[in-house]
Amino acid sequence: MDRMTAMHAYVRLVELDTFSAVAEELRVSQSTVSKWLAALEDELGVQLMERTTRSRRVTEAGERFYQRARDILAAYADASAELAPARSGRRARAREPLRGRIRVSVPVVYGRLFILPKVAKFMRRHPAVEVELVFNDRYVNLVEDNFDVAVRVGIPVDVSFKARKLGESRRHLVASPGYLERGPALTRPEHLREHCCLVHTNLRVGDTWALRRGPKTWRAPVRGRFAANNSEALLTLARRGIGVALLADWLVEADLRAGRLRTVLPDYELPPAPVQALTAPGRHPHPRVRAFLDFLSPPVAGGG
Repeated sequence: MDRMTAMHAYVRLVELDTFSAVAEELRVSQSTVSKWLAALEDELGVQLMERTTRSRRVTEAGERFYQRARDILAAYADASAELAPARSGRRARAREPLRGRIRVSVPVVYGRLFILPKVAKFMRRHPAVEVELVFNDRYVNLVEDNFDVAVRVGIPVDVSFKARKLGESRRHLVASPGYLERGPALTRPEHLREHCCLVHTNLRVGDTWALRRGPKTWRAPVRGRFAANNSEALLTLARRGIGVALLADWLVEADLRAGRLRTVLPDYELPPAPVQALTAPGRHPHPRVRAFLDFLSPPVAGGG
C-alpha cells in the first residue's frame, strides 16, 4: 500500500462521502478505495469509519486522523511546490496555488472586529486555502492545541513563541459618569486602591496597572468584585457603573464620544499593548502560513 495515496483517498472519502466519487476522481475502482481504507485501518489499529450497507460514519479516531492527514498532505504539496524549480533546473515557474488548512486562534472581540475582515480578503485571494478561526481570549499552547498562528493583544505569557508585531493597541482607564460621581476621589494612581476595578484575567497586567507621567511610573495594585476573560464583559460592567476598566481605545472610542464613559486619570499614560501574531518556536511555517502572516501585516488595526 502506498501510504500517501491511501491517505489522500481517505481524506477525499471523508470530504466527498462516497466511494464512487473518490474512485472516479483517483481513476481507480471502488474496490481499490475500499481496500486502501481497510489497509489503513489495519495499519493504524483503529476503525476510521463505521460502515453499513446503507451508510457510513467517521469515528472519533477517524476524525482525528482526517485532520492530521489533511495537514500532512498539504505540507507535502507545499514542499513539492517549493522544490519544483530546483528539480527542473530551469527558470522558476509560477508557483502552484497555496492550499491546505490554517488554524488560527484569535481574541474574541479583536478577532471579530479586525482579523475576520482580513481573513475574508485572504480567502478570496487564495481560494484553495481553508481557514479555521477559533475565538478564545485565553493564551493557547500552539503545539498542544494544534494551532498554526495565534493573534494576541498584549505580551504573551510564553515568551518562547516567535512573534511578529502587527501593531499596537492604546489603552484607557474608563468608568461611567454615574460611578465617578458617587465614588471617592480618583485623581491619582494610588486612589485606584479605593475603587472597584474590573480586571481582565488573561492579561499579564493582572491586578497591577502601570501608569506613567513624564519619567515616573506608578504600579497601582487594583482589586474589585468583578473579573472576566473577555473585554466586552468588562466594557458592559463599566457602562453600567460597576467600576473602573482598563480597555483598548478601539473598544471604548464610541462610548467616550457618546458620554457613556469617561476617561479616568487622563493626565497619565498607559503602556500600549502590542498586537502580535505568534507561531511555535522551532516550527518552519508552511508557505500558506507565511502568506497569511504577510497578509496580516502591516497593522490590522489603526491608531498606532
